[in-house]
Amino acid sequence: MGLYLWVTVSLCVLILVYAYLKKKIELTALIASGLVGVVIFISLGDLWYWIYLVLAFFIVGNLVSKYKLGEKERNGVGQEVRTYRNVFGNGGSAVIYSLLYYYTGNSLLLYGFVGAMATATADTFATEIGQIYDKKPRLITNPRKRVRVGTSGAVSAPGTIASLAGAFLLSLIPVLFSHHISYLYVGALAGFVGCNIDSLLGAVVERRLIDQHTVNFLATLMGGLVAILFAFLFT
Repeated sequence: MGLYLWVTVSLCVLILVYAYLKKKIELTALIASGLVGVVIFISLGDLWYWIYLVLAFFIVGNLVSKYKLGEKERNGVGQEVRTYRNVFGNGGSAVIYSLLYYYTGNSLLLYGFVGAMATATADTFATEIGQIYDKKPRLITNPRKRVRVGTSGAVSAPGTIASLAGAFLLSLIPVLFSHHISYLYVGALAGFVGCNIDSLLGAVVERRLIDQHTVNFLATLMGGLVAILFAFLFT
């Protein structure tokens, strides 16, 4: 177990340093990611290996962001260098749920953790895949209205399918660790709902009242709450 722990820590450090050297993330994002990782790592206690949910999001998020990057850049929606705001927008809610779990020991909060990370993954997949395969997405608050790629609150069929795939893949990880299949269906459903909450907030309040990163934080927080509710009702 000791070797597994140190391998995990080393892997996290190497991936973050690699991302920084490749200019995928800024120094602020490197520090923020380390802080988020340490807090989650300590808060989860004996379940420290759940840090692989965060690590998986980081890896697959960057990979899917690179998918057909040239075409995205031509459309004006290419990948930006990640800052601390991206880190806390996507990972801040997971920190909250892990801290609450640390102080209460309530296992329902683990579902909140999964739901938050599944929402972040679903949203990333929906954005990065949807803007490639649908050049005229629809506004979630007015499905008859076509909008340009990259518009806050825009949704598409390819993006919706991708969001489900992203939430499903992320939610598989805790099943591998715990063998509780409930993490899969609760996490996948909550991630999908959270992703749509993100789109709804994007259409209604983003750029008017709050920015994209705050929208991401609120959506992941709500995705976690949805997961807790689903777990309470159905597990």
